[in-house]
Amino acid sequence: MKHRSLLIVLMLICLNPLSAFKVTHLHMGTGNDWYTMGLGDNLDDGLSFGGHLMVAIDNLAFLKIDALGFTDRANTGYRYDQININLNSPLTFALAGITYTVTPLVGMTLAGDFDFERVQNNVHRGLNLAGLDLPYDNTETQYHLNLGSTLEGTFPLGWIRVGLQASYLHTFGRENSLQTVAVMKFGSSLTLKAGYSLMHNLTGGEAHQSMMDRLSGPTFSYYFDGGLVTNSWIFHANSGSSYGVIGIDVMQLFQPASYDHSDFVYSLDSLYDKFGHSNRSFSLAFGPIIIQTRHKSGPMKNDTEGSNRRMTVASWMMGYQKEWEATALVYPYLKSLWGFQRFNLYQPVPYNTLTEEIRPAIALEAGIKFGRDGQWVAKNNSYRPRISALIKYVLDTRTLKQSVESVFAPHIGPWIFLVGFGLDIGHDPH
Repeated sequence: MKHRSLLIVLMLICLNPLSAFKVTHLHMGTGNDWYTMGLGDNLDDGLSFGGHLMVAIDNLAFLKIDALGFTDRANTGYRYDQININLNSPLTFALAGITYTVTPLVGMTLAGDFDFERVQNNVHRGLNLAGLDLPYDNTETQYHLNLGSTLEGTFPLGWIRVGLQASYLHTFGRENSLQTVAVMKFGSSLTLKAGYSLMHNLTGGEAHQSMMDRLSGPTFSYYFDGGLVTNSWIFHANSGSSYGVIGIDVMQLFQPASYDHSDFVYSLDSLYDKFGHSNRSFSLAFGPIIIQTRHKSGPMKNDTEGSNRRMTVASWMMGYQKEWEATALVYPYLKSLWGFQRFNLYQPVPYNTLTEEIRPAIALEAGIKFGRDGQWVAKNNSYRPRISALIKYVLDTRTLKQSVESVFAPHIGPWIFLVGFGLDIGHDPH
């Protein structure tokens, strides 16, 4: 209880001085390691879950609070909680056709036992998943000062910007972090990054050292700012681990609308299979051409014996889509998709890959989009909810089904049926 009280006091101290300024962003999100985009594994270990708050003041100063739950059952058998409270203020200037942004940062990191284990296990129980009981490697709260900076330089290629970014963060008495990445920005909404991270443990515990090892190495990430809805994801190639955040920015409801048309559409959905697994999709469409990734991961719901097995079933596809106007509110649509399907089964502790196969696949998706493009708008984004059904055929699965564990075989197909709901976000970068 005292940790909760401490967190509330810290947040009030941080937020109270901001009341005299205009709040331009109020972003709240939740993060989890089940955002894999079909890459690596969902071990439910490492940077496992979190809560995120960002407040922007006059678009000049940004306060970020990240509450993170780390678990390390694979190596040390410990866990720890961490709260990062940081303030940064970007300075942007142009020189010789290149736009530079320097972003100094100051803040504090708290580490210890903040009862995030109870939060995680309550969520697991609500989802009918097994709890995770690990001891904390340090139950005393530690306080560390953060100082860092980011330097970014980009130049335009039409409405796309490309460049490089380097960042350094020193958490006194705990860790150093250095990252260099290549950056590509699509308008003001979608940012892609690929690069390398170096993480160095100073005086953290055993579990923290394990996390530094997992988070070091090549990375790939994206951030999508859909106005009211935001989504981000990062993949760490060395450990095969991922972490993603989905959130809302409520202040966008009060911004003047500037949307005219979509240069591209970002979509996310959740379609369910016959076992009740959520198959999450993230896609990008330029006109009728669409690129899509879809995945489900974690324990198998048809595994009634509760064996130590986890799966990743994913697809990476591209295709063509078309929609028709039925009424002013209802727009039927159809997608044809072609690509590849990944089947991965593994034992998390001790780690052992049991199945790793990729097969060609084709799919047909149909559904109804609600509202015309530009009917529901926040700032420069248009929102269209939809309901969807998908049928997929995976080629060359007969021998694969015979070779895998019987509990995994029903997830292989060859016919896969999904139904659910989604949201299309059209972005106008101008």
